[in-house]
Amino acid sequence: MQMDGIPLLFKYSVPDKLYEKFWEGLKKGEIYTTKCKKCNTLYYPPRKDCEKCMSSDMEWVKLSNEGILMTYSIVKQKPQGFENYNDYTVGIARNSDGVNLMCWVKGEAKVGKKVRLTTDGQRVICEVIE
Repeated sequence: MQMDGIPLLFKYSVPDKLYEKFWEGLKKGEIYTTKCKKCNTLYYPPRKDCEKCMSSDMEWVKLSNEGILMTYSIVKQKPQGFENYNDYTVGIARNSDGVNLMCWVKGEAKVGKKVRLTTDGQRVICEVIE
């Protein structure tokens, strides 16, 4: 028996200029996030307001590009739009600022390995160093 699905198409856009620094950073190979000026809490992904102290006084900070791979998953069953990709690996890396970043993993993934965080202009990449 075959069941045909309804094709889903998604288009993403930047909702306002508030996050422009984040997207521009990705284009340059840099990762930016927001930090509360009142309590120094870092937020990734970036946020407008601090949920810890309820302040709206946020600033942009560039995140460190050094980290450790915390977990990963090899994607074999691809979502729509990625059907033609070979199997790929996504993971969570904790950078030296203590921020967890979801990333595409390049190299042989292994929990605890050192990674260098960069971008491909659109998403965060973590390159396994060792």
